[in-house]
Amino acid sequence: MRQNSFSTNMRTKSNKELATILTEKDKYTEEALQAVTWELEDRNILEKPTIVIEDTPTESTASESPIPKEKIESNKSPFEELEVPVLYSKNAILGFTIFFSTIFGAVLLMQNLKQMNKPKVRNQVLIFGLVYTLCSTILLNYLPKSIFTTLILNVIGYAVLTEYFWNTHLGKYLVHQNKQIWKILGISMLIVFALIFLLFLTQNLEQ
Repeated sequence: MRQNSFSTNMRTKSNKELATILTEKDKYTEEALQAVTWELEDRNILEKPTIVIEDTPTESTASESPIPKEKIESNKSPFEELEVPVLYSKNAILGFTIFFSTIFGAVLLMQNLKQMNKPKVRNQVLIFGLVYTLCSTILLNYLPKSIFTTLILNVIGYAVLTEYFWNTHLGKYLVHQNKQIWKILGISMLIVFALIFLLFLTQNLEQ
């Protein structure tokens, strides 16, 4: 029997609702679209390569829909759980990791994991980010001080965040919309400036 994690949900939807998902397919995941296709084929409505959708749902079909008519006709999509998630991209995580530190890239990935409802992995990323940043700071005290050394350590941190945590728990080829970075960029810069100010203030007090 053909089914995936969305199949049960699709069986409760009317023909019109399933057709709506197909006509707005750019907003939904491939897995959700596959479940829609299978369900329409099982109802003998979808035939390859031609799609035939009934214009007027029958009385029994209309009763199948658990979503009120008012919600379907509103501007808000009744299929939010099927839509492509809005996440910080790997490039955003790379930028924050390179120009700030691994813990900043970890925070972005944690936001993605929160969006995807993966609290356990989110905690693992937090622990990794803190431990790796601490170890990198200690290691830099024994290595030649240079931008290149710091860059290498940050790249390694990025590789772990994306190649392991992202690819393993979110999926290497996860389809998503890119989330804007300006707000978190501003917060990150304020944090960095505050740390620099405290360091400068501490050095002056010691003198």
